[in-house]
Amino acid sequence: MKPQAHRALRPLLLALLAGPTLAAQLQVTVLGLDGKPAPDVVVQAVPAAAWSPQPQPTAVEIVQQNIRFVPFVTVVPVGTTVRFVNRDRFDHHVRSQPGGPLGNVAPAQQFEYRIAAIKSNGVAAAAEVKLDTAGIIALGCHLHGSMRGHVLISNTPWAGVSDERGQVTLANVPDGQLELKLWHPDQITDQPTTRLQASGNQAPELKLNLSPRRRPPPPPSSSYAN
Repeated sequence: MKPQAHRALRPLLLALLAGPTLAAQLQVTVLGLDGKPAPDVVVQAVPAAAWSPQPQPTAVEIVQQNIRFVPFVTVVPVGTTVRFVNRDRFDHHVRSQPGGPLGNVAPAQQFEYRIAAIKSNGVAAAAEVKLDTAGIIALGCHLHGSMRGHVLISNTPWAGVSDERGQVTLANVPDGQLELKLWHPDQITDQPTTRLQASGNQAPELKLNLSPRRRPPPPPSSSYAN
């Protein structure tokens, strides 16, 4: 075999010897301290070993509708552009502000925009911001003090927010040791970290150190939005 051919085959041989790259899927269920399903909880999987960068989303949308931020909790990777869209028929405002139940958690990044009402032809106004710093941002509206939202900017791409059943699926997590981290806007102290040996399909059940407050249902859409 010619030396050039040998060099060309070497990466292929190494790949075959190494075997396939395995990935786990975690169907995580989060419960409150009262044992009930906990929605709006950010779940992050942090592998112990170094991982290769994954393709990241270029934009995520948060809607202002019925005097609410929708979704209430959003998790994005570092470097994501978030687009705030106003679908109400009156002006809104969006700003980063201190969060937490005690209002003492400084936002990871500062921004502030006024966003005009949706137009009669259905075209919605929007503002965009690129989130470059890991951490937590509480969202508020200067014009409507009851509006609250939250964004967690994550250093790991394996992250999601639990639904009304307290469940979130984390796909393509590298096999091996990892930590599962939880965060909820109501928490006063950090949540305990869970260590896990990820392999194949797993369904871990995690518990918060608090029982999150239940948010009231939104008002009828016809009351506010076109």
